[in-house]
Amino acid sequence: MTRRLFFALWPDDASRDALVHATRKAVKASGGRPVPVENLHATLLFVGPVPEEQVAAIEAAASQVTPAPFTLVFDAIDHWRKPQVLVAAASQTPDEARSLASRLMTNVARTGITPDVKPFRAHVTVARKVVKPHAIGPMTPVRWSVDGFALVESTTLPEGSRYTVLRRW
Repeated sequence: MTRRLFFALWPDDASRDALVHATRKAVKASGGRPVPVENLHATLLFVGPVPEEQVAAIEAAASQVTPAPFTLVFDAIDHWRKPQVLVAAASQTPDEARSLASRLMTNVARTGITPDVKPFRAHVTVARKVVKPHAIGPMTPVRWSVDGFALVESTTLPEGSRYTVLRRW
């Protein structure tokens, strides 16, 4: 059995509510499917399918990473054509965020699992299957204070993805 895993910045309820409020008009205008509030997050590193017996090694690799606190400011709404998503994006990514993603990538690779090697780009997907992304550009800034990260499992269901936090650091 394999589990589909990723590392994420997992916001508190107030940050999630602020993101929903700041992006709701753009999401509605996009014709896309809003991401459920409980699923809003910023992916640090997509690990992918992991055999059950290697999950402990992934957790051990993450336990060696101590994040420095930082703040992300999501201040723009963008449309990514190929995945057909609307995102709340941060125009500036703190070095601490990039470093956290990079250290997780390095440590996970040492376990023998090959994670997705895309560079970290601070964003939160707010709508999927976007058909008319005309409401892009600046948005009311939403500040996230980050002092940790989470290992999350993604399960695909007929009604969409369900994300379950397995562990936090």
